[in-house]
Amino acid sequence: MIKLFKFLIIFLLCGLTFLPHLIQASEFKVTDNLVIPESTLIQDDYFISGNNIKFSGSVEGDFISASRTLTSKGVIGGNLMSIAQDIDISGDVGGSFRGGGQNISLDGKLKRNFLGFAASINLKESSEVGGDVIAFCGELKVSGKVGKGIKGSVGSMVISGIIDGDVNVKADEISIMPDAKINGNLFYKSKKEAKIEKGAQITGETKWTKVIPKKKKGAGLTGGKLLIKFLFLCASIATGLFMLLVAKKEVKAVKESIFKDFLKNLGLGFVFVICIPVAAIILLFTVIGTPISIIVLFAYLILFYIAKIFVGFALGEKVLKLFKTDGLPAPAWSLIVGLIILYILFLIPYIHWIVYLLTLFVGFGSVFQIKKYLAPPPTAT
Repeated sequence: MIKLFKFLIIFLLCGLTFLPHLIQASEFKVTDNLVIPESTLIQDDYFISGNNIKFSGSVEGDFISASRTLTSKGVIGGNLMSIAQDIDISGDVGGSFRGGGQNISLDGKLKRNFLGFAASINLKESSEVGGDVIAFCGELKVSGKVGKGIKGSVGSMVISGIIDGDVNVKADEISIMPDAKINGNLFYKSKKEAKIEKGAQITGETKWTKVIPKKKKGAGLTGGKLLIKFLFLCASIATGLFMLLVAKKEVKAVKESIFKDFLKNLGLGFVFVICIPVAAIILLFTVIGTPISIIVLFAYLILFYIAKIFVGFALGEKVLKLFKTDGLPAPAWSLIVGLIILYILFLIPYIHWIVYLLTLFVGFGSVFQIKKYLAPPPTAT
């Protein structure tokens, strides 16, 4: 039985390495800094991760990236999906944008919808969004043209452009500038009334729903929620200890890559978290590929769950090494301490989702580095 469990875990850790080959009409690239010139034409989907990416070429399919910065001046026929600290889009996108980062700036044309998660989102004066703008951010500035409406939850919102639809948002502060034009309704939830400057045009109804601040109850966590979190922590620790028991060498190999190839793991994780389900769904519609698709999806869900265990293992070892000068700490203690730290970080308001996504992507990506860090078996002499 133990051998069977060990085989399954090794299969999950190693077998996923070959999944990129299942996605046939796509191009993958992992690099540090990359400049893609105007002369470049990519006739497939393009998956890329790295440090700084400057794109000026043409992609006929989707463009998916994970990096520190992304500057997109080229033409993308499909969707643009990106996670980066700074995202600057001044080219044309034939589909939708979906992404997250610290700062997102749009100065080009987007044919369909915009979905952004960021500290700051700036839709500049020359920007055009053909569909809806859905934003979850601290600051939203809309100076360009939006073909449909604006939805979401923001800290402050300033509209000085043209909105051909309804604006329905929750915000702390809203300012409608003199040159703004909303060809629809303005429905908003806020603590205070919006500041609508003289000259601003709103063709539909304006409705303000006042938000009454709720009294804070401690950290917002009830005893029941804490109990559930604790049970999830115990389950993760038990799973991690079992993995160390049946596949210690493989788990250690994945752990080694966590911090040594952090950015590469982040990029690989972002790409494969998105593209593996896509590949599996494509295979699902083929007679030969259906069994493979089911196995891939099953492995994907398990890896989705255990990704944080690898990160917790590496984090715990880093922390314990600060207090242990000789040798490495015991793997079991590293795992337990690291997972406790991670679950505490998961409880912190506002940053918990950032920590979770980083943990997921880095842990997911590190699995694809197992071959690099897996020690070769000793040769017979």
